[in-house]
Amino acid sequence: MFRNFNRGLAIAILSVAAAGVAIPTIVAAQSSPSPTSPSLTKPQRRGGMWEQLNLSEAQKQQLKTVHDNAKKEIESVLTEEQRAKLAETRQSGNRKGAWRSLNLTTDQKQKISDIRKRSKEQSLAILTSEQRTQLEQMRANRQPK
Repeated sequence: MFRNFNRGLAIAILSVAAAGVAIPTIVAAQSSPSPTSPSLTKPQRRGGMWEQLNLSEAQKQQLKTVHDNAKKEIESVLTEEQRAKLAETRQSGNRKGAWRSLNLTTDQKQKISDIRKRSKEQSLAILTSEQRTQLEQMRANRQPK
């Protein structure tokens, strides 16, 4: 599960750093990384964004830990049937429809939202103030004005 969670986490960090915008459920929690998916520990696959931040090995490991913990927490919110349905829908290539098809309860949505928010905050706390500023600038440069 949570194949592209690292990508979602990167997007979440960008959103929180620049505007505190919530990231859609679809992006934040995805199945385990595939060999071609972006990863925080492999900055070259993210267009150099993480490389530009010059993350230390300790920061990379801390971010991975935050990601792994969030992934486990989100998995624990889902029922066994929802986890199976998510995996099945993902394998069909329907990433957006995967989360919509789970029919999450209001309570589950709130718990997942809280987990994502906490994960974003923890991820930002790992970065230095210079890295956070640089992240904000990179995000601003990517947004159409």
